[in-house]
Amino acid sequence: MLTVQEIDPTEFMSFEQHCPTGNFYQTIWQQRLLLREHNLTTFRGLYEDNELVMAALLVGRKIHFGYRFEVYGGPVIAPNKVSVTRLRVFLADLEQYAFQHQGLELKLVPNLDCHVLDNDGTIIDSQNETLTQALSEIGYHYADFKSVGYKTAAHANHYVYKKDLSHLNTDTLTKSYSPKARYNLNKAKEFGVTLREIPFDELSEFKYNTNKTAERLHFKDKSLAYYQDAFETYGNQVQFVVAELNLNNYIAIYQKKITHNDTQINELTAKHKGYNEAKIADLKRQLNNHTRKIAQAKMFADEYGTTLNIAGAMFIIQPQEMDYVFSYTNEEFKMFRGPFLIQDAMMHEAINQHIQTYNFLGIAGEFDGSDGVFEFKKGFNGYPAEEIGEFTKILRPAKYRIISTLRGLKQFVS
Repeated sequence: MLTVQEIDPTEFMSFEQHCPTGNFYQTIWQQRLLLREHNLTTFRGLYEDNELVMAALLVGRKIHFGYRFEVYGGPVIAPNKVSVTRLRVFLADLEQYAFQHQGLELKLVPNLDCHVLDNDGTIIDSQNETLTQALSEIGYHYADFKSVGYKTAAHANHYVYKKDLSHLNTDTLTKSYSPKARYNLNKAKEFGVTLREIPFDELSEFKYNTNKTAERLHFKDKSLAYYQDAFETYGNQVQFVVAELNLNNYIAIYQKKITHNDTQINELTAKHKGYNEAKIADLKRQLNNHTRKIAQAKMFADEYGTTLNIAGAMFIIQPQEMDYVFSYTNEEFKMFRGPFLIQDAMMHEAINQHIQTYNFLGIAGEFDGSDGVFEFKKGFNGYPAEEIGEFTKILRPAKYRIISTLRGLKQFVS
């Protein structure tokens, strides 16, 4: 027997945390965040013979003349429980709830992939066709993110980039990266870059830096209020990590290298061997390079102080996966390779917590070398995945048509 009812947040979280399709959009922490933004929320669950098999955080967002209801990242479905019958019963309840609360439409954006690709963009596997067929059969209009208009849909990722950590450990992880990524990671360590999890009162600086990156790369940043709310509502499930460089330590590292080079040059010169000339010339080139680095560091110290904020990122942690959500890199300090150190450290953290998937989230889906974000993420040797898209049912067709017409007229006039 199938029944649907509102469920307790504790029961919902127990189900979500143990379900393979669970994700941070479908959690009590996300609900708390949404409530701060004055949205309507409810947890609904489908029971089959008293066993919870399907659940969703249903959200109502205020729009003109009503609400748009959505299940973002869901519904969360137990393994092998996708069927037309179960979905029909469950979604009928969600539709009724939405209709009773002035809902104009119900939109589902499942946390599922439709295609897995290789790093050249070739599809190597297709997935979740059963869900697409089932939802279409019960009246939901399906649109992949290409037809939705991904470029302007800031709420969704068309393509994401993931890395499977299940077969790796802390000893083999770094070896799985590309040679270029390993080189950049080692350089960051050589420079003395360090990582630190920041407290609440440093979020304004975090926001300042994400905004600079957003303007440079032409994407929409989140507000400071969002970062602050996420910090407070997600608690231990969120981390804001920054990569920093202490210039005094950096200068000391290169002064030590200079001393070592001087010693080697003096020793080789004292031997009066002709074949040492090439070695001496190379050491002098290294010495000049070290000297330039120290001079640059002193200039940075004069302008920015002794500690450089190189890069930062926000991560949300779930049993199923660790998500790399928002980030920044300060362009003037990119030569210190801070983002590589951040990614490596957080993947090690995921392995330590027995999390099997690391999700870098969005990429553009351009596989011709033009997407710098993809090229960076690709260095960690994961795989691209195309998200399934969204499913929509109009709950008040007449009213929806009128509003759509009015929107069209407004755009035409403007």
